[in-house]
Amino acid sequence: MLAQPGGGRGRIVVVSGPAGSGRTALLAEALDGLAPPLALLSAQCSRAEQNLPLGVVRQLFAAAPLGPGPARRVAELLRRGADGADPRTGEETAHMSPEDAAVAEELWAVVAGIAARTPVGIVVDDIGHADARSLAYLLYFVRRSRTVRTAMVFVEPDETLPVCPLFQDELHQRTDVEYIRLSLLSHPGISEILGARLGGLNTPGLTEECAEVTGGNPLLVHAFATDVESGPPAAADGRGAAVGDAFRQAVTLCLRRSGAEALEAARVLALLGDRSSAALLGRALDVPPRTADRLLALLRGTGLAADGGLRHPAVRAAVLARTPDAVRTGLEARVARVLYDSGAPSPVVASYLTAAPGPLDVADERWTWAVPVLRDAAELAAAENRVPQAAAHLELAHRSASGGCDRAAILVDLARLQRRSSPRAALRRLDPVVRHLATSRFDAAHAAVMVRCLLQDGRHAEARELLRRLDGTGSGRRDPAAAPKRLLGLWLAVSYPGVAREFSADAAPWQSTRGPESDGDALRWRATRLLASVLGGGGDERGIHEAEQALRIYHVTEHTLEPLTLALSALVYADRAATASAWCSTLLAESGLVHAPAWRAQLDSLAAQAALRQGMLPDAERHAAAALSGMTAGDWGAEIGTPLATAVLTHLAAGRPDDAGTLLQRPVPAEMHDGRGGLHYRHARGRYCLHTSRPHAALRDFLDCGVLMQRWRMDAPGLVPWRSGAAQALARIGETVRARRLVAEELDMLRAGPPGRSYGIALRTLAAVSRPERRPDILREAADVLKACGDRYELAAALVDATDAHETLGESKRARYAARRARGAAESCGAHGLLDRLRPPTGAQAGSEPVLPGGAELSGAESKVAGLAAMGYSNRDIGRKLHITVSTVEQHLTRVYRKLNVTRRQDLPAPDTRLPAALL
Repeated sequence: MLAQPGGGRGRIVVVSGPAGSGRTALLAEALDGLAPPLALLSAQCSRAEQNLPLGVVRQLFAAAPLGPGPARRVAELLRRGADGADPRTGEETAHMSPEDAAVAEELWAVVAGIAARTPVGIVVDDIGHADARSLAYLLYFVRRSRTVRTAMVFVEPDETLPVCPLFQDELHQRTDVEYIRLSLLSHPGISEILGARLGGLNTPGLTEECAEVTGGNPLLVHAFATDVESGPPAAADGRGAAVGDAFRQAVTLCLRRSGAEALEAARVLALLGDRSSAALLGRALDVPPRTADRLLALLRGTGLAADGGLRHPAVRAAVLARTPDAVRTGLEARVARVLYDSGAPSPVVASYLTAAPGPLDVADERWTWAVPVLRDAAELAAAENRVPQAAAHLELAHRSASGGCDRAAILVDLARLQRRSSPRAALRRLDPVVRHLATSRFDAAHAAVMVRCLLQDGRHAEARELLRRLDGTGSGRRDPAAAPKRLLGLWLAVSYPGVAREFSADAAPWQSTRGPESDGDALRWRATRLLASVLGGGGDERGIHEAEQALRIYHVTEHTLEPLTLALSALVYADRAATASAWCSTLLAESGLVHAPAWRAQLDSLAAQAALRQGMLPDAERHAAAALSGMTAGDWGAEIGTPLATAVLTHLAAGRPDDAGTLLQRPVPAEMHDGRGGLHYRHARGRYCLHTSRPHAALRDFLDCGVLMQRWRMDAPGLVPWRSGAAQALARIGETVRARRLVAEELDMLRAGPPGRSYGIALRTLAAVSRPERRPDILREAADVLKACGDRYELAAALVDATDAHETLGESKRARYAARRARGAAESCGAHGLLDRLRPPTGAQAGSEPVLPGGAELSGAESKVAGLAAMGYSNRDIGRKLHITVSTVEQHLTRVYRKLNVTRRQDLPAPDTRLPAALL
């Protein structure tokens, strides 16, 4: 049409299509290479110049082939038309005044004059952005173009509403107007473009992916090809091509060409993601449904949208990447409100709220719902171990909450969440709550949580002050503080009994039948009551069964961690170490503990205790090391005594007293001794002192344990066998009668229940302080009990003692049999210290038994005692080196004197060979 505009009549073509469909490219292709005769008058419309009167008409005549005179006349006419422009826009501007009609008539006469000489082409690109005055003049030209050699081409975008609807109406009424409608590319069209751009890189898979991402929009297809050219190679099937900057820029350009409304709609759809719909779009934009439908249709026309939302995640990412933060924040808040009103789940709504920086204005009634939604979403996220999301929700809720009590409650939730990784950091976050509770009215449940945190961190003075305030509140059955107080009192009695004495808890917490009114605290109440019962000397089978049921049902969460660990402790102290160990392994295997190192450390500590009580020394050492490395000493706070004690006892059992001593040199908080962990620590230190020949220091630690356990009414041998330890220390210093009395007392306590590990340990201790002829029978019973309960280390120790007992009595055959059993048990659990006691002297292995001259009739034990005595060692030193009592040394020497026919140690001859280095 442009090449042959003759025939004496005008022709009109309207080119339309969505943004990015190639309208301007098509126009450029048509104009490229056109040769005279054609006077081309062209204009490029722009949204930025839409308010300039006659801006488009001015562009048309700027390119007209006019002489100086006509050019000045046209300029004057354009000035007159612009000065008289009607400030109104829209359809009314098409009704021209006589002055406008006169100007338009003269301008059209100029066009007709040019057309008389040569055909005229009038081309207007993006006419949707033309100023209203120019459209009125162009419409005047269209009405008169039938008899003038003109070719008019108007490129009309789909995305804009007409500034002058009358212009479009008149074009549609004419039968001689030709329309060219550009649509999105088909798969063959996409493949053709990619083939031309990429050559051999194009594959059917790449074409398919391009169609999925771009929807066939030519602008986006070319951008896709650019990114493929500059990006890494795609997979063999052509899939997985990288979408980069070119594509993102093309999406932004396409949206900007589509108009401000379409751009905002695309941003809302990008935020809505899979939840997109016309209804939600309309609510978020606050526009009528028909407007939302129109905007969705416009975006579908560009290929950016499909169905009710954006076409592809790559489009969504491109839209969000080019959205300014301030704009995105406002849209996210609007989307959050829309989703809340539509009944979306709390986590979905909260994800939009937390994306906005700064607190929400909850004083505005439009946002009063936000804080509860955030807290609910945080709880769900924490339950699913999405800790960062939960923390973000709670942080925003805390910044947005208005009341002091609400803010304190949210801080408590935040602290619970942070305790997964660092209890001390969590407590520091709660410092404002501590100050608030110390000076203001407070919620008893929050105060109870704070008391727990303060005690565990070693801040006992603040905890005591808070307890005094809590103790002064009402405690009637209907008082809301009654249930939290009873539960706190019970927890204090089993965890920090040194502090519990200052709080008016039940006199015997394990005997209390008053449970919490709240169902949420029922699990904690049952677990704590079971532990209290076990520590008080009870703990029936029904309670143990309930503990196992709870471990079977519940997973580890902020709310269940404490009751589950209390239940595990009850199993350990009730001599159910194997059961506790199995449940520790199950809980440690839960994936949720990946983001909770503090939880893992607590469970590792319990697993180490259970493994040690089964004699599984390598497992105990591994879990104890994991517990101490999983949390810093500061995070363990006043509870470090338990894992530290387990590690010390494990090193001693493994024959590494130096490592145990190194652990005991670590500083520990004094407040640790107010709690159960302090008992474990004193007992472990006593065992170390006993192992390193300091029986008086060991006795002091054991007796201190006894005093505290009796004062705290938790005198259970399953917790700490202090009587057995004290009896061994007393035997070392020669107070055998007192030692027997303590062991008998412990056995009397244990006979009430089924024989377990604690009973076996007490029997082994009894054998050590009994007459030599009674020891084998007592140790045989101890070995049977320990074998039945599954403690391989204590079994090995009992068998080693039995070996020594039989040697003392000269029962060599029985001694060898016991030694073989002892060696197998010691090797199976890694008890190298016991193996050293069983190992024959170095000289015996070389054929030179380190015995005295003429002492062929002496047993191995008698030879060792006699050799050390001949070298000048005292009876006490000999007992320490051979790990036997002073009484046993004396009995050995009595038999040696009789066999060698001497009356004193000075008469003992020197040994033929050196004793083993381990004895020296």
